[in-house]
Amino acid sequence: MAKDNNRESILQAVKERVRQSEELQLTQMIVTAMGERRNRDLSDIISQIEQDRGWAVALMHLSRANQIPYTLPIGAGPNHMLIEELKYREMIFTLLECNGLEPVPITTEEILSELKNEDSLIDASQLLRTDCESLASKQIESGDTLFFDLTNADSSISANIGYLLEKIQSDELANLILEKQDDTINILPLWYLEKGRQTLSQLGIKGTSIDSERFEIVISVIQQNLPTTESTELHVTDKQLNYPSNPHYQKLLTSIINHDIESLSSQSSRHSFHSLKFMLENTLDIYENSQSSSAFWNILSCVNAHVRVRTPESVMLLENLAHSKDTRVATAAITGLGNFYNEASVSALVDLLCRAKNNEVVNTAIRAIKNVSKRCLETKYIVRNATESKLCTNIGHLKRLYKDIWKEVDDYYL
Repeated sequence: MAKDNNRESILQAVKERVRQSEELQLTQMIVTAMGERRNRDLSDIISQIEQDRGWAVALMHLSRANQIPYTLPIGAGPNHMLIEELKYREMIFTLLECNGLEPVPITTEEILSELKNEDSLIDASQLLRTDCESLASKQIESGDTLFFDLTNADSSISANIGYLLEKIQSDELANLILEKQDDTINILPLWYLEKGRQTLSQLGIKGTSIDSERFEIVISVIQQNLPTTESTELHVTDKQLNYPSNPHYQKLLTSIINHDIESLSSQSSRHSFHSLKFMLENTLDIYENSQSSSAFWNILSCVNAHVRVRTPESVMLLENLAHSKDTRVATAAITGLGNFYNEASVSALVDLLCRAKNNEVVNTAIRAIKNVSKRCLETKYIVRNATESKLCTNIGHLKRLYKDIWKEVDDYYL
């Protein structure tokens, strides 16, 4: 009898271990999709879990996702690490159809905790949208407009938020007066206005002061006169600035102002794209003039930062870079593209493979496409369609590639 009881205990322990392993595997699937910014796959996984086991279980896995590491591509950072805080937040907000409201002053953990009593993903999305719109309205009215960018926001977000944001931003710019000393303008207050931040980021401006010539460029882009006042010294008091209510976005702003590539990578917010784009283009200019190894390593560092953050805009940037006449630069960009698991990346890589004449570029493109195919189902069909093109100069390579990836097991989430 004792042996039977002991055996029963062992079997129960084995079953529990199997159950825990299955739960961990589900969470890991979510973690990987989030880390690689695969929004559609994340939505599919969560929907399937909800359908099979309910919203409460799906939410449990979402809540645990920031506690389990995912694998980074070689060169993009540590081999394994937890999902970057702002990437995790942006993925959650996109999943719950609240994209654009991320700067509200409530932690991601608190948000998920408040959704535990809801019955479905749809109900959770509606609750979060209502709460976030209320918080966002108060935050924007207070003058804290930073990182509220509704350009690509979900259509379900109230239009009133957009109207309010536009009004407050216009009022802020209209009332802004910047200090000037000789030929130098203090632009720190402009960084703390969302329209100003966007403009300065897009122009690749670094730091808190610029000369009059660059200031004129800022004015031409922002399309509004920004008066200045002469000062014996440049200084800004805390009362002049509306600091982000959410501390993560204060850190992000500081990183953008300083062009801190390490900090931008570690936060991995989509808002860092323009700064990272400028840094990459700047290092390319330096490399073209010097051809030094150190300059090339800086290019790799910038490419890896784009790979880690994985904004959709980076695909087009790397695609252009992949057509560089410098083989080292081209292959670095191609390898980077191989870590963006979407149709845009596949199409860019297949087009490049069809046009390439350099063997190293061809082989790098093939490896990159194979890597994307592990996570992007559409790869097979894009490659197959390309094999029917009469314009492809590497049709033999393409057909062999198609056979290779067709043999692979469809396992896009693991």
